[in-house]
Amino acid sequence: MQKQLIDLLSIYGTSGNETAVRNYLKPILHDLMTEVFVDPYGNLLASKTYGTGEGANVMLSAHMDTVHNTKKNKKIVNKSGIITAELPNGSRTVLGADDRAGIAIILTVLKRIPESFNGIIKVAFTREEEVGSVGAERLSKLFYKNVNLAIVVDRKGNRDIVVGSDRPYCSDAVGDFMEYVSETIGFDYKCVKGGSSDASIFSRNKINSVNLSSGYQNEHTENEFLSINDMKDTIKLIIETISSINDFYKDFGKVPRNNKWVDRCEFDEDIMWEEQNDPNGLVYAYTEDRHIVMKQGENEISMLQDNFISLSQKIIKYIGKT
Repeated sequence: MQKQLIDLLSIYGTSGNETAVRNYLKPILHDLMTEVFVDPYGNLLASKTYGTGEGANVMLSAHMDTVHNTKKNKKIVNKSGIITAELPNGSRTVLGADDRAGIAIILTVLKRIPESFNGIIKVAFTREEEVGSVGAERLSKLFYKNVNLAIVVDRKGNRDIVVGSDRPYCSDAVGDFMEYVSETIGFDYKCVKGGSSDASIFSRNKINSVNLSSGYQNEHTENEFLSINDMKDTIKLIIETISSINDFYKDFGKVPRNNKWVDRCEFDEDIMWEEQNDPNGLVYAYTEDRHIVMKQGENEISMLQDNFISLSQKIIKYIGKT
C-alpha cells in the first residue's frame, strides 16, 4: 500500500488533468477486477462478481484529481508513517492526499476481499471532484443503479463516517450498520455530518452512501499531512463492512429525507426566487430541477444545490478569516 501511495502522491493530476493518474491505475485494476473501462467523461470504472454474485452490490469510490495549488516538483517525505510534501527549498507544500489516500485505500481493499463474500464489487475513480463533483455527476447512473451501498473514501481525519451534508446520504439502518461494524473490530468510528463529496451525487440518485475518513489532515494547505496508521484502520473497516454486509443490506431501505444525524436543508424546490441589486446589473436566483440558477443580464450559472451550499459555506468561512 505504501509504495502505491507514494506513487500516487507523486503523480501530478489536478482537476481536469487526471490522465496520468488514470493511466497509472488502469493496469492495476486490470489485475484486480474483471471488467475495467473508461467512461466518455474520463472516469475510470471497474467491476467484479464474487461467488454467485447474488449478495450485496458495493461500490468503492474516490476521486483522481487534486486541488490546483498542488505542485509538480514536490518531494514526498515519510517520517515514521506521517507523510508530508516539501518543495526543493525545504518548505512544506500541499501533499495532495485528498484524494490519493482514498485511492490507495481502495486498491488495498480490492486485494483483500474476503473469500466468503458473495456479491459484486464496483469501483469508480472519478474526475474533477474538487471543482464540484463534475465527474460523478457525468457518470452514468446505470453503472451504479443496483448498488446497495456506495463507500466513498474522501473524508479528512480518522474516525468519521459521513452520512450527509445538507441532506442525508443514507438511511438510519446504514449508519447504524457502519457503527456496528466499527465496534466489532474495536474501533470508534462515528456517524457525522460533513461537507459535500461524490457521496452527495450518488445519494441524490437514490444510492445509500457514506464517506469514510482516509487519514489526511489540513487538506489543500501547506500543512497537509497523512497518517499511514489511520489509512490502515479504514482499510480494516471497509474489509469488515464487505464481510458483514450480506447479513444486513436487505434492511437498508431507501435514502430518506432526514436521518438521525442530518436534517435536510429545506428548499422550496421550484418556487425560491431572490433578486439583488448590484452595480453590474440586477442579479436573480431561483431553483430549477434540483439546481440553483443565478443570472445577471445574459450571464448565467447553474449549480447543484449541494455544491452551491458547500461553495457558499467555504466563501463565508474565507471572508470570516480575512
